[in-house]
Amino acid sequence: MKRFLPFAFLLLPFAMLSQHQHPAPPAAAAKADEASHHACLEEERSAIERGEGFGMALAADRSGYPGPKHILELKAELKLMAEQEAAVQKLMAEMREKALARGREVLLAEERLEELFRRNRPEAELREEAFRAASLRVELRWTHLAAHLAARKLLTPEQLTTYHRLRYGDGRAAR
Repeated sequence: MKRFLPFAFLLLPFAMLSQHQHPAPPAAAAKADEASHHACLEEERSAIERGEGFGMALAADRSGYPGPKHILELKAELKLMAEQEAAVQKLMAEMREKALARGREVLLAEERLEELFRRNRPEAELREEAFRAASLRVELRWTHLAAHLAARKLLTPEQLTTYHRLRYGDGRAAR
């Protein structure tokens, strides 16, 4: 028992501290979670309105399919040739144009779905609009994923390795 006594004194301040901490009431915690959730939704909405991916192509990026935006951000480190940079800029512009158009459709479909719920519409109508909004969201995501597929073809194997090392700290790149 005496062997463990010094360790007990090390833990004593933490035990005393925990006695003075009071957990947030469940309602306050729920409000904080809801506020955080709404902030994330607003951030996503803003990204969609700007034609940005907001993580929609993360699976591609992490697997060695870089996005045009990040390629341009790292153009010096990747030592892009002028024709590569021009091709990536063109790809970025095309992707952004498609993403803006599809994003507007997604946001309108989401607003329509909320309106249908407010108007207490029949379940079949709600289901149809939910599927429509989800389908548009899939198309929006595919716009971003397709840009990653196309961007990868514009880089050399060495540039892909450098890109992945700079973004993720290793040299992995999908084959």
